Amino acid sequence: MKISRRKTQLSGGGFKEVFKVALPLILANSCHAANMFFDRLMLAKHSQEAVAAAFTGGLTHFTIACIFVGTIGYTGTFVAQYEGARHRERIGTAMWQGIWLTLLGSALLTTGVWWARPLFDCFGHDPRVAAEEVEYFTVLSIGSITFLMVNVLCCFWNGRGKTNLVLGISAVITLFNLPLNYILIFGKWGLPALGTAGAAWGTVIAELIGMLIYLAFFFAPSSRKHFNTHKVCFDGELVKRMLRFGLPNGVHLALDLIAFNTFGLLLGCYGVSVHEASGITFGINNIAFCPVIGIGMASSILVGQAVGAEKIPLARKALRNCLLLAFLYSLLMVLLFSVFQDWVLAPFMRSGDAGQKEAIQVSRIMLYFISGYLLIDCINIVVSNALRGAGDTRFNMLAMTGVGIFLFAVPCLILYKLGAPWWGLWIALESEILLLCCLFVWRYLSGKWTKMRVIEVGAVKEDI
Repeated sequence: MKISRRKTQLSGGGFKEVFKVALPLILANSCHAANMFFDRLMLAKHSQEAVAAAFTGGLTHFTIACIFVGTIGYTGTFVAQYEGARHRERIGTAMWQGIWLTLLGSALLTTGVWWARPLFDCFGHDPRVAAEEVEYFTVLSIGSITFLMVNVLCCFWNGRGKTNLVLGISAVITLFNLPLNYILIFGKWGLPALGTAGAAWGTVIAELIGMLIYLAFFFAPSSRKHFNTHKVCFDGELVKRMLRFGLPNGVHLALDLIAFNTFGLLLGCYGVSVHEASGITFGINNIAFCPVIGIGMASSILVGQAVGAEKIPLARKALRNCLLLAFLYSLLMVLLFSVFQDWVLAPFMRSGDAGQKEAIQVSRIMLYFISGYLLIDCINIVVSNALRGAGDTRFNMLAMTGVGIFLFAVPCLILYKLGAPWWGLWIALESEILLLCCLFVWRYLSGKWTKMRVIEVGAVKEDI
């Protein structure tokens, strides 16, 4: 095996170093949050049914896609651990295995165009909303390859801690997504007003542009020279390891979203106003959630690199500083959502719409619930990502099965069947987040993750 002569700069795990890796990821995920926020804002101006349909239609697609997103996204952990172990020549090989899995997942997700209608007919939503849910879901299914390819290609940079390029491409996607949504939703420049479908097409086209930019950099001369990205290959043994560690990660994410999607779909059964309020509230929630996900990704990267280099104290130090950063940001969001609600909700208001006034009032209560769990959830996100970065994906999957499905989704269904008010489901959500946080912190403190590896054992090279 050829040895890369370039020295790996492993982070020391200090707050400044953590912030340097995390900031581009925070901003990149904030770009995604901006996409979601303005998508919901434009649809709220279009119609009450549109914003409700985009919430459950998009969430359902992402829920189904999550098993592939989690599996191929784990390519980043292989990249991080190979980087930490100084086996850069294996990074290109790992990326290609992730690409093959991406192509397979894309082909399967595209079949959603044939079963979208019977799927949404099962949910019992208002017929006007259900028709638009099908439109939104169908377009996202057609564009599945762009969505998954963007997710796998960014692993090449994220895993090495080179997050500035990821930020740049995320910004480009946002800069295209916002005007495309406006043009396609409202029918500008002589185009027909597509409403909900227009929002989905805007997202798909913007992601296609991002995918092409990623591919250009992936095959750039420097990438080919140092990481062998031009060597198309299939490594059966590496694919098996990716599935061994990545599939539980994908199942964990899928179960997480299945539980949350059950929650969202049930809220939709309480009427259009509660349904619309859910879409508005979670569009706003992304302002808090997506940046913390970026910090969680930084935690996974830095822990993965440290574990690959067999430097566990650095992994612990990086995690502590990621937690501090996430806590400070979440504290700011708690203040925003609990004290400045009028300012946050004002852009979503349609004058003279009595139905929407009710939705806005419901949104206020939902924002208080979100404020109640943000600080707990930031711990949950950062610690679970750190465990995944070390290779501890099976525990995450089992925790989500036990808590997310049996202690959250099932109780939500029972509460709905018993005629509980919609806020009863939110109490179940708060309880789930608290319990998961306790489990992940306990698992981290047990130290089992310190003995895990996803790459070849004893693969660390000394600096040259």
